[in-house]
Amino acid sequence: MREYTAEEWLPSRSGLGESPLYRASDDTFFFVDIKNKIVHTVPASKGWNSKHTVELDEPVTRLDVVEGRTDVLAAQTKLGFALLDPKTGRLDPIAQVRHLEDTSLDGKVRMNDGGIDARGRWWAGTMALNEEDPIGRLWCLRGGKAEDVSAGDGDGDRAAVLNGPVWAPDDRTMYLCDTPQGRVYRYDYDVESGVAANKRLFARLEDGGMPDGLAVDVEGHVWVAANSQGRVVRFSPEGTVTATCGVPAAKMCSCPAFGGRDMKTLYITSIADDGSTGNVYRARVDVAGVRRHAYRV
Repeated sequence: MREYTAEEWLPSRSGLGESPLYRASDDTFFFVDIKNKIVHTVPASKGWNSKHTVELDEPVTRLDVVEGRTDVLAAQTKLGFALLDPKTGRLDPIAQVRHLEDTSLDGKVRMNDGGIDARGRWWAGTMALNEEDPIGRLWCLRGGKAEDVSAGDGDGDRAAVLNGPVWAPDDRTMYLCDTPQGRVYRYDYDVESGVAANKRLFARLEDGGMPDGLAVDVEGHVWVAANSQGRVVRFSPEGTVTATCGVPAAKMCSCPAFGGRDMKTLYITSIADDGSTGNVYRARVDVAGVRRHAYRV
């Protein structure tokens, strides 16, 4: 088993650092501080001293690239999907999450993680604000409308905290975390219809590890941030641990993302809590990551 160690890169001291994103077209790195409602833009070749930061009126929880655009990013807001101008902080709403059968839930959850599939569909998970009640759901933006795609699944897709999804390189498998339960699930995925089915357990973090953000490499292995354990764990497609990446001083590491010109730099955000720094880390690894899909306006 291969072992890596990440080095501290950006001294952000984020209250809740999340959603690292590398945009190859202009060699730029982005990430958010959900707690402090901040979005950072960092030229990857220059570092922290060249950063640009915007403070928002509401938290942004997830960022993704927009196809053919460098002026905006796809952004998940407290309860919505939007386009964000990272220079000015302007948010142009696309759709809102609404719990039509129980509107009281709108005040008990927020957006958390998400992802874009190979056809440009935008998936997102919500989470309970108290991180305990299993009221987080899986949503998909289709035709300008946020659809609850967890409805009717008695086995779950409703949890206190959902993280993911990500997809295998062939787009035939989707992965999603139930963070408080320490479990990562896999689904069969039909990329043409956008339907995820046949949910089953993929991996489980032991000793209280909480699977947070996910990333996938070109060999189809899944890199899972082991929040509360200060490491990222690489699982084979069969669910076997094949590598780990330690994140010194960041026990509460939150999300990995691949980047760099060769896609072999692993960026890792963290949370300033429980002795953890809240800084951004990076590690050089031996396998390239899969470039994330872009949202299509």
